[in-house]
Amino acid sequence: MRRSRMAGMRGLARSLLWGLSLCLSTPDFASAQSVRLDAIPTGLGPVGLAVRGLSSPIITPTGTERAFVFVANSRDDSVSIFSLKGDPAGTILATMQLKKTVRGIPAPYAVSVCGLETVLVTSPLDNSVTLVQVPDGQVLGRVRVGPLPYSAVCYGNFRGVVSNAGDNTLSIISLDSFAVTATVPGVPGSRGWQGISLQGDQNRPVVWVAGTNADVITVVDLVNFRVLFQIPVRAPSAIRDTWVASQADNSLIRFNPQTLQLDTIIRDVPNPQDFAVFSGLGHFATIGGRDSVWRQAGSRIEIISGIPGAAALGTFAPAASQAERDLVLVTSSDSNSVFLIQIEPGLPHQFNVFNGASFRGLAIATGSLGTTFVSTGVNQNFFAGSLPLPRTLGGVTLRMGGSLNFSATSGWTYNSTGSIEAPLLFVGSNQINFQIPPGISPGDSVPAQLTKPDGSTLLTTLRITATAPGIFTVLQNGQGQAAVLNQNNSQNFGTNPARRGSVIQIYATGAGETDSPLLPGEAAPASGNPLILTRAQPTVTIGGQAARVLFSGMAPGYVGLWQINAEVPPNVPPGPAVPLVINAGGVSSNTVTIAVE
Repeated sequence: MRRSRMAGMRGLARSLLWGLSLCLSTPDFASAQSVRLDAIPTGLGPVGLAVRGLSSPIITPTGTERAFVFVANSRDDSVSIFSLKGDPAGTILATMQLKKTVRGIPAPYAVSVCGLETVLVTSPLDNSVTLVQVPDGQVLGRVRVGPLPYSAVCYGNFRGVVSNAGDNTLSIISLDSFAVTATVPGVPGSRGWQGISLQGDQNRPVVWVAGTNADVITVVDLVNFRVLFQIPVRAPSAIRDTWVASQADNSLIRFNPQTLQLDTIIRDVPNPQDFAVFSGLGHFATIGGRDSVWRQAGSRIEIISGIPGAAALGTFAPAASQAERDLVLVTSSDSNSVFLIQIEPGLPHQFNVFNGASFRGLAIATGSLGTTFVSTGVNQNFFAGSLPLPRTLGGVTLRMGGSLNFSATSGWTYNSTGSIEAPLLFVGSNQINFQIPPGISPGDSVPAQLTKPDGSTLLTTLRITATAPGIFTVLQNGQGQAAVLNQNNSQNFGTNPARRGSVIQIYATGAGETDSPLLPGEAAPASGNPLILTRAQPTVTIGGQAARVLFSGMAPGYVGLWQINAEVPPNVPPGPAVPLVINAGGVSSNTVTIAVE
C-alpha cells in the first residue's frame, strides 16, 4: 500500500463510515423452541385455578398483560391474582407477576370466572361461595349454599351454579343480590376443581355435573331447574365442555353433545384429577398421588415430574400475537406454587445487528463495523468526534458479551459480567453504528444489551464469527457499485474504470483478528507504521477470476475498516459492472461490482 493513496482513501472511508446511517432495510430472524417448566410462588396450599383472558391487552413497562390468573390458596384463606404477561418484542415467553392477594376467604377451593369483572370462589369449609371483583380484589359478597360446595360455574347475567357434594344438590345463586334463588335436588355432587361444565346456548343453558362418588354425569336444565338425564362414567373427577376425566378408567372421554354417545377416548391417563385437552402444547392431566402431570403431544406421551401435590390445571391461548403460544398452568399444593408450562422462550431479539457494509444479518465478525436499526430515545444525531471511539453517545451504550437468564416472574435478565462496551461511531433516533469490540469471543448466541438515555434496555443475541466479510458500496446498501479506488487513487465507477492489470483498493469490514491486535475503538496507526495486517488471508475474485492480493490490513487512521489491495486480472472481461467477491475464512462477502476497461 503506497502512502500517496491516503488522501483519496480518507475521503471515501469517511463517507462510508458516517453514511451507514442512510440504510433502512432489515431482515427477519427466527428462534428455536422447546418446552420448559417454571414455579411461581403463591399462597399456602394452592388448589383451584382459573384463567381469564383480556379482550384488550394492557401494555405495561414489564410486558403486555394478556390475562389474569386466579389461585385459591386453601391453607391461608386467600386468593392470589396474577398478571400473565407476554413479551411485545416477539420472544416466545410469558411471565407471571402477583398483582393482589385477597384475604379472608375461608379455605378457598375452586375458582370460576364470571364475565370480565368477577370470579366466584367456593369454600367447602363454611358452605359458602364468595364473589370477588378483578383485578382489584374487592370482595363483593358471600352466599351461604348447601353443604360442601366444591365446584361452581357462572352463566347468564350474574348467575352462578354451585355443586353441593354434602347433600347432592345444585344451588342457583344471584350474583346481584347474593342470594340462593333455586335449589335442584338429586344431582350427585362433584369434588373436583372443575366439576361443572356449562353447555347449551343463552336461551336454554344446561350444566353437566361430574358426580365424583356416584359414577355418573348429571345433565341439568337451568331454565326449569330439573334433571334431564344421567350418563354413566366411573369416578368422574373433572369435566370441561363435554370432556370428562375418569379416575377409575384412567381415561379422558368425550361425549357427543347431541347424541350423548361416546365420541372420543384417550386411554392410559393415570388417575386423572384435572385435565386440559387440545391446548397448543398437547393434552394434559394432573396425576393423583404422584406429584406429576401427564402430557400427550402427538404420538408422544410423557410424565412431567417434580410438581409436588399437582392439583388443578388452567390454560391460556393468546390470539393477539403469533409470537406467543399456548400456556398451561398447574397448582402445586405441596410447594405453595403455580407451575407455568410453556414453549421454551426463544432468545430475545429486541433489536437486530447487521454487517455495516453488506447489511447482512446472519453473522458478524469481531472487530468489524456493525449497525442496528432501533428506536434509541434520542432526538438528534450524535457522531464520534475523537479516537479511540467513545463507549457512550447521546446517553446510549451497547454492551456485548455477558450472559442471559430467564425467569417466569421477571422474564429475561442480563448479567454484564465479562461483557465489553461497544465503541460507537454514530447514534441517531433510529440507528446506531458501532464496532464489534475486539476481544469478544465468537459464538452463536452472544448476548447484547442496548441501554437508552432514559435507562430502559433492549436485549438481543448475536452470532459472532471469526470472519464475516462485507464490502462497502457507493449506495451504502451493500449492493451495486463497490467502494473502490483505482490505482491513480480516483474513485472507481462506470465512466472511470480500472485498467486490467492495475491495482485497486477495496474497502470492507469483517476481517476478524489482526496482527498486531487493536483495542476496542482503536484506529490503525494513521501513519501506516506499523501496518495492521489481517490474520485471515482473503481471496478476491473479479469477474469470476482470481485476483492477486497484494495487501490485506486495517485502513490507516480508521476503526474497523478493512482495506484490500488487489490486482485486476489481465484477462477479465471488461465492463461497467464486473462482479467482485471477497472470501475470508471460508465465508464469502456480498457480491458487488466494479468498472473495468
